[in-house]
Amino acid sequence: MGFVPLRPASIWLRSCPTPICTALPPATFLFIPGPRNSKPCWRSVSTVINKDLAARHFDIRSRSYEEHARVQKQMAAMLQQQAGAAGNFTNILEIGCGPGYLTRLIAALYPRARILATDIAPGMLSTAKARLADCTNVSYALEDGENLQTAEAFDLVISNAAFQWFNDQAKAYAGFLARLRPGGCLLYATFGPETFRELHASFHLARQTLRLQAPTRHGQDFAPAATLEKLMTGLGYEDTVHREAYVREYFPSVKEFLAGVKKIGANNAGPRGSFVVNRRLMFSMMRCYEESYCENNQIYATYHIIYGFGRKKK
Repeated sequence: MGFVPLRPASIWLRSCPTPICTALPPATFLFIPGPRNSKPCWRSVSTVINKDLAARHFDIRSRSYEEHARVQKQMAAMLQQQAGAAGNFTNILEIGCGPGYLTRLIAALYPRARILATDIAPGMLSTAKARLADCTNVSYALEDGENLQTAEAFDLVISNAAFQWFNDQAKAYAGFLARLRPGGCLLYATFGPETFRELHASFHLARQTLRLQAPTRHGQDFAPAATLEKLMTGLGYEDTVHREAYVREYFPSVKEFLAGVKKIGANNAGPRGSFVVNRRLMFSMMRCYEESYCENNQIYATYHIIYGFGRKKK
């Protein structure tokens, strides 16, 4: 499993109207632009996540998450850069802190700030507490970012790879806005609808090959950047910006790719029975995948990353 290095390493950020390229320190990632001449995706996204099941998945993988979440760690590094450019913050809320990778970066960036790190999974919070015992400016709370209980006011709400687990995004974004001080910022990274596009295309082709019934999307639907932008401006966020990056990760086989997804607890948390795949379909999908999305004897998987920013009116 790995990434193809770029020299120099870079992230392609696609932002309306002009793509830009931001240099980063050397890293083993291949960042690729999105499909040229593709039409924006305006479809609505209906997501039903079993939160209890999602929390159990993340509990089980709380200790192995950081080792395998390599794309998420690069996303966290980008968020740290963006936070540093956005201003000096003194009271910070993190949504979905996981084992604390972004938490440590933000604590180092703002050593005098008070940081409240939250997560839906008790195991993730326990792991973060143990790993960040030296970060005395961080406190922890078991919270669902979609249904926040804290009544505190913050000047920064930040999150990495968590918003895709929300069932009601409008409710979540409104909750963040309500807890921001005037002039406070929301900064986040989440996954877009083209994430794992190779997997979805391979399932589609496998179903056609086996002459199965109408194709079903296997896995979650993620909201496109245009939908998130419209949502935030509609709620009253100002200075909103959404940028997109595409990252390819390489694996020896489809089996190892799927195992890697499971090792970070990101396997399906939809309604029971929503992702039941028989062996015949699974083997056909794997064959289609390896025939269509293979380079140098390795298969690849695309992550579609959306970076979002907005500010509460002063």
